[in-house]
Amino acid sequence: MIRAFSRDADERRKEIVWLALALVAALALALFLALTLGYQVPTHSYEDSVTLVGLVIFLGCAIAYFASKEKQQRQLNQSLVQSLQGAVRELNDRVAHFDELTRTNGELSDALARLQDELERNYLGTLTVLMKTLDARDDYTALHGEEVTAVAVAIAERMGLEQGLVELLERFGPLHDVGKIGIPDRILHKAHPLQEQEAAVVREHPEMGATIIAPLRPCADAIAMFRSHHERWDGGGYPDGLAAEAIPLIARILCVADAYHAMISQRPYQSARERQQAVREIVANAGNQFDPHVAGVLAALESDGLLKARGAR
Repeated sequence: MIRAFSRDADERRKEIVWLALALVAALALALFLALTLGYQVPTHSYEDSVTLVGLVIFLGCAIAYFASKEKQQRQLNQSLVQSLQGAVRELNDRVAHFDELTRTNGELSDALARLQDELERNYLGTLTVLMKTLDARDDYTALHGEEVTAVAVAIAERMGLEQGLVELLERFGPLHDVGKIGIPDRILHKAHPLQEQEAAVVREHPEMGATIIAPLRPCADAIAMFRSHHERWDGGGYPDGLAAEAIPLIARILCVADAYHAMISQRPYQSARERQQAVREIVANAGNQFDPHVAGVLAALESDGLLKARGAR
C-alpha cells in the first residue's frame, strides 16, 4: 500500500511537468499562429489573434490532460479494487482453512471425549468390581456405600446444591471407602475396638482412596469425597486436620451421611441405634465433629420422614 502511494505521487509530479511543458508549447504555437494569422487576417488585431489561438490550444491541452487524468484514476481504482478482491480472496481462503481445522479439531475433540468417557466408565467399572470384592469380605461394606450415597444426595438436594455436585455424589459416593481394599481382614473384621496401631491403618484409607481414584483426573470436589470425608468440623479429623469451611462442603455432607449410616448399622463392636437416636447424636456433636448446618438438614429430613437408609445388620 505504501509503495502504491509512492508511485501515485511520482505520477502526479510527472503530470505537472508535462502540463507545464504543454502550456509552454501552447504559448509558443499560439505566438507563431498569431503572427501568421496577423498577416493573413488583417481584420483581427495581433493581440486578439494571440488570445484566441492560445485559448483554443489551452482548452485542447486541458481536455487532453483531464481525459488522461480520468484514465489514470480509472486505472488506479481498478488496481485498488483488484487489490481489495485479492485481499478478500486471501481472507476467505484463511477462513476456509480455519473452518477445516476447526472441523478436524472438533472431530478429534469428540473422539477424545468419547475415549475419555469410555476409559472412565471402564475404570469405574473396575473399581466397582473391587468394591464388590470388598463387600464379599465385609457384610457392612456391602450396603454402606450405596446407603451413605442415598442419604448424602437427600441432604444435598434439600440444601439446594447445584446439580453437578449432586451428580458427583451419585457417581462417586458408592466408592468413597474404596481405600479400605488395602486394609487386612484381621483389622476389617475385628470384633473388638481397634488398637491404636490398627486404627492408624484404618485412617490411611481416605488417602488410599484418593490415590486410587486419581488416574481419572476427577475434579477437586470428587477427590475431596475420598480424601476428606473423615475430617471434623473442629479440626480433629484425618488425614489433613482440616476444620470448619476449609473442609469441602461435599465432604462435610458425606461425613454426616457416613456417620448416620454407621450409627444405625450393626457392627461387631457396637449395636445399631434407632434412626431418631442417631440423628440426635449427630445434632449433639454439631459444631464439634459435624457441620452444624448439614446436621440440621439431616434432622429436618428425619423429621419429614425422608430418610430411607437401611442400616447394615
